[in-house]
Amino acid sequence: MERSLSASKTDAPFLTFKNAQRETGEVLVEGAGSMEIIATESGSLKRMDVKEANPYLRSLAHFPPQAAFRYHRQPNEAPTLALEWVRFPDSSVLGAVAENAIVTTLVTSEGKSLTEVKLIIKNQAQPFLKVALPAGASVLSADVAGEKVKPVEGPDGNRVPLLRAGFRPTDAYTVSFVFLHSGAPFAKKGGSDISLPGMDIPIDLLQWEVFLPEQYKVKDFGGDVLAADLVPPAFVESNVGATNELMQESAPVAGNFNFRMESLLPGQLGGGVLDQSGAVIGNAHVTVTSSETGYKMNAATNAEGLWRVFGAPSGRLKIRIDSPGFKSMVQDVIYDASRPGPFNTVLQVGSVSETVEVSAVAVGTNDDTNYDYEKEQRKAKKQAQAAQNTPSSNVLNLQRRVAGVLPVAIEVPHAGTAFHFVRPLVVNEETKVTFTYKSK
Repeated sequence: MERSLSASKTDAPFLTFKNAQRETGEVLVEGAGSMEIIATESGSLKRMDVKEANPYLRSLAHFPPQAAFRYHRQPNEAPTLALEWVRFPDSSVLGAVAENAIVTTLVTSEGKSLTEVKLIIKNQAQPFLKVALPAGASVLSADVAGEKVKPVEGPDGNRVPLLRAGFRPTDAYTVSFVFLHSGAPFAKKGGSDISLPGMDIPIDLLQWEVFLPEQYKVKDFGGDVLAADLVPPAFVESNVGATNELMQESAPVAGNFNFRMESLLPGQLGGGVLDQSGAVIGNAHVTVTSSETGYKMNAATNAEGLWRVFGAPSGRLKIRIDSPGFKSMVQDVIYDASRPGPFNTVLQVGSVSETVEVSAVAVGTNDDTNYDYEKEQRKAKKQAQAAQNTPSSNVLNLQRRVAGVLPVAIEVPHAGTAFHFVRPLVVNEETKVTFTYKSK
């Protein structure tokens, strides 16, 4: 028996055999889509799990089984089954999602931009990625799991294949494509913007490296993105997941703490510990001893890289600082308990068994030492910023592809400055970065 989905109720008929002493049978209810069935049964008819139904009966079904019943009819007994149902409307299922997007853009002084997009895809059934390229842009090449595929141009946008012949992935895989956009040439100074096209799959985290020519000084960034150094590293790592093979090692960033300690009281000695990149070193072990008085005090740096001991006597003191992965630092200092000042240290990378010894120096007043320490902080931050603006291997790889692989004639810049941006949760929309520039 069949009933239209537009109906909402029916009574199921039962066949009977004359002069039968006992009858046993099963009833299977099937239906298209998601639905809720309310059954009112009587007599010996009892509901059961659809998995318990006879396999031959289930093999006759054309749609997913929704309910099953079994009965043992006795003489003078008539089982009945009244069915009511509510069918829920069909909803679209997410076909594919990008866990991460690594984007690299090379910009020339003529305003042309060459962009490579690498996506880590989890795909259920989506065959193509729709890319809404801006006017004047074209896709040059595309790859699926390391093998080249041919992009398709349609009336409503470009399509990049997400699958290829014989490739049916069950885990995440890489899809990449390169496109060229002819923008406006740079003047001596002014403003400009670079855009990434909207893509019809959700992107959990987009990471974008923009490489600009060295002859321009660029500032005042804006748009839909955030500067990468404003995003906590833990946030980026948690979103990258299993895609670490695409991530380049980030540049060291100077620790963000105040090098000026609170004023030390008489008899107190303390300071800060950094590595050579300017990052703070926490949980470093500090030992202060005096061979003249037998004084010995241990301390450990906190999360800000700072330490402090109390009751230090005036005279010659020895300060030893140890931290795993760094050379031990041993230094003799001349300390005046009435004029305490911070002792600040930069550890060198190396084995703990290696020791760097420094001859006696005087621990100066707070103002003098703080000035030197803050100067080191500014120097470390400048070095870290310069390292962060150094192009990653993604830029170098794209430059090599232009030289001998990509079918395009473009003078890509081989010297310049890299800027890093991130944008979380991008859903089928354009991503833009704006900036102002001035010729050096």
